[in-house]
Amino acid sequence: MISGDEGSVKQEGDVIVVEKNRRRAFWALAIIVFMSLVSLALLGAGLLGGEGILWTPVALGTVGLLGFGAAAWMIVGTMRARWHLAVSRAGFRLHTPAYLLEVPWDNVAGIATDEVNFREGCVLLFEDPAAVARTAQFLVRPDHSAVVASPATMQARFEENMEKLGYHLGIPGRILELGPEELAGLLSRARTGALWPG
Repeated sequence: MISGDEGSVKQEGDVIVVEKNRRRAFWALAIIVFMSLVSLALLGAGLLGGEGILWTPVALGTVGLLGFGAAAWMIVGTMRARWHLAVSRAGFRLHTPAYLLEVPWDNVAGIATDEVNFREGCVLLFEDPAAVARTAQFLVRPDHSAVVASPATMQARFEENMEKLGYHLGIPGRILELGPEELAGLLSRARTGALWPG
């Protein structure tokens, strides 16, 4: 078993699997449930006030319930979504809610950390991003042009990321059990074969 500061990963033979970080989502959900109860208490206090309805607590409670309810829905969706990374001697497999990437190490040109979705994340450069896009398996239908659901949209996103951000693919730092530095280190060691001595 390999461990990082933010959790552990499983080793199954020559394959190392980094799972989705459920602990952060659980604690965020716990905070949201508490704040929803506070919003409910505000709503109740406003409606049951002795001198008639107190509109400020009612408004704050209602806005809180709506906002925290939407946040809870998004967190539960994230907790249920498929996210994991499997690393082997041959390459890595990244499973997201939208697609499954299998990339051989000889197509990985660089591994680093950089800003991904306004926070630090692990970023990858590919030798041939078009080949990565062609071999990806897509798990969603293209309901919107911003959804990566085909080789063409994935290649366009890779090109856009490279032009604007300097990398092809970014893995958000809080989505997996390992933080960005640990994840970049794990991928770098796997790429060089250092994880499998002998």
